[in-house]
Amino acid sequence: MAIKVLEICGKLNIGGAQLVAANIGMYAPPECEITYLVYGDTVGEYEAALTERGCRILHQPSPRELGRGYVKKMTALMREGGYDIVHCHTMFSSGLVMLAARLAGVRGRICHSHTAKDSSRMTLARRAYRRFSRFLIHSCGTEFLACGGDAGSELYGKRWFRKHGTILRNGVDIERFRYNQAKARQAAEQYGLKGRFVIGHVGHYVGVKNQSFLIRLMPAIVEKRPEAILLMFGEGEDRPKLEALIRETGMEAHAKLMGNVSDVSGVLSAFDVFAFPSLFEGTPLALIEAQTNGLPCVISDRIPKDACLTELILRLPLEKPEDWISSILSARRMNSEGWSAAVANSYETVDHSMRTLYEIFFKYQTGKGKHYA
Repeated sequence: MAIKVLEICGKLNIGGAQLVAANIGMYAPPECEITYLVYGDTVGEYEAALTERGCRILHQPSPRELGRGYVKKMTALMREGGYDIVHCHTMFSSGLVMLAARLAGVRGRICHSHTAKDSSRMTLARRAYRRFSRFLIHSCGTEFLACGGDAGSELYGKRWFRKHGTILRNGVDIERFRYNQAKARQAAEQYGLKGRFVIGHVGHYVGVKNQSFLIRLMPAIVEKRPEAILLMFGEGEDRPKLEALIRETGMEAHAKLMGNVSDVSGVLSAFDVFAFPSLFEGTPLALIEAQTNGLPCVISDRIPKDACLTELILRLPLEKPEDWISSILSARRMNSEGWSAAVANSYETVDHSMRTLYEIFFKYQTGKGKHYA
């Protein structure tokens, strides 16, 4: 009998955490039935491929929209589906999911943390909500996963995660993201990059990713290197603000919001340097992919050190934009083809991380564990 898994994620659009969730269905062995539950009516970019793989996708309103009826609706849905596993990726709203799963009699109740945040300016109401959610997660969950130590501490608490949690790295597809000269030429032709110094960024257009910081650097960068161009791949709610800032700085010819692409691996090879000024992160998959591609990476010092796998990384404080400017301008690719092996030797491949996750899943089917081959 197949093991039935319900994956709960906010969206299935392009992004690091969303790709981790999507990979579960893409790498699923035949004896697993995967259903995704996403919030809202928007169809994400990963949904078509998952449907082709035989996954089922459900859409429903978010916990905030459903209000007090959320737990009741989720409990009924889980009972009707007869799920063996509920695996939730939605950070603190996972508490209500874990409560519903326990009420529904689901054996495997798994939380998965993908990010760390700065909680210093949080309101009292938000702090109370987090404490209550964490209590539900601790009391109703059975497995506590995180992409890194900081992400684990964020969702579960530092002491709890050290005692009860498991780090499951966001596995990278080494072959897909290694440097490819043919892909570099193709992207350069597609986006008109011949003769340009390409500063690349990949991330949702949201405040935490801090793309506005990069846009504000561009006038000084262009003054020294007129051929410089900033390409930012992603999508999100901050697009109008970023577009306005590009116009305000007069950088329309030098800073571009490229939107989402189905395969970012192709454009990474066309970058000269990867810039990543996030305000906080868990273990960002985009940064692991950039290192696999052999890109010099200039990143915020607020990104956890466990994401810094190679000597390609330069961590800088956001308070010193002049250091960012000089570091970006001096960045050079060196032996791009050789870095994928270094990442493979120090980090989990996507195949390995999926095998590890399915070992956890199968534990709840047999009670004895099962090797995923």
